[in-house]
Order: sequence, then C-alpha cells, then structure tokens
Amino acid sequence: MKIQSFDPIATTDSKVIILGTMPSNTSLKFNEYYSHPDNLFWDIIFRTCIPGWKIDELVKVEYKEKVKLLESNHIALWDVLKYCDRKGSLDIAIRNQAHNDFKAFFVDFPKIKTVFFNGKKASTFFDDLKSAPEIFVGKTFITLPSTSPSNTQNTFFILKEWFQIRKYIIN
Repeated sequence: MKIQSFDPIATTDSKVIILGTMPSNTSLKFNEYYSHPDNLFWDIIFRTCIPGWKIDELVKVEYKEKVKLLESNHIALWDVLKYCDRKGSLDIAIRNQAHNDFKAFFVDFPKIKTVFFNGKKASTFFDDLKSAPEIFVGKTFITLPSTSPSNTQNTFFILKEWFQIRKYIIN
C-alpha cells in the first residue's frame, strides 16, 4: 500500500531536526507524528525538554501542545521518506521509497545544524542521499535508538541516549 509522510514541523528558529522513516499506520490514521500509544517518542521528548516530567501527565497533552513543545525548544520533526509502499508499520517492509527534499529544506531552515535519527533505519535511508553531498556540509548527524514499540532495548538506555538532544537545544 502506498503511503505518504506528513509535512515537517519546523520554524525558522529550529536548531535540530529529528528524522524518522515514515509514519506508522496509527500515526497516519490520526494524522499525528508518533501517535501509537506504545511509542516512546513523546514521553522522551517531554522528559528531554522538561526535566522531571511525569509519564502520567503525558496522556493529558493534546497534539497541539506537543508541537508547541518542539517549536519552543527549537526542534524540527520530519521523516526521511516522502512516500513508499509498505504493508504494516515496520520499516523492514518499506519498498519503492522516495526521499523528502532535504536540499530545499535545509535552505529554508539554515539554523538546523544537527540531525538526529530516530533509529538506524532512518539513518540508513538518509545515507542514500550521499549523491547530494551539499546536504551533509556543516551538519552533525547522530543516530539514536528507535522509540518504536518494536525496539526491545532497555527503556532507560533509550532515554539516556535521547538526552543528548539537550546540549543542542539549550542556548
């Protein structure tokens, strides 16, 4: 089944971007990034941006507030792929993919100097863009453990790795 990613969440003040591969079927259904209830993304982002955040508070936060948190912390969010064929939600099922236009994106958002990947597969798909080396100039690339429910790594390890974002968003 052919699916398409969402538009990016970004402001002219964005300093970093977090890239996933492609929205899950649950995210596509609700038209919201990382809307699967077992995905750790939003809990990790809130804990990264607001130390002391409690998980039981997260379920009360509307999507608009989640987006505001990203924007107020200079974090952009997008997916590496523009569209693909995929049965189910797993990245290993992705076929016939096309990339988003990062050359134009980085021209529009020149303050973004650090790119975080939500998992190895997002990084691997981005590496396919090496034929456009100007995309890579002056940027730092960091692959973080996936926040997907299919990632069986220790949750505290994942959280600790994601805390790296703090040093890139604090003035």
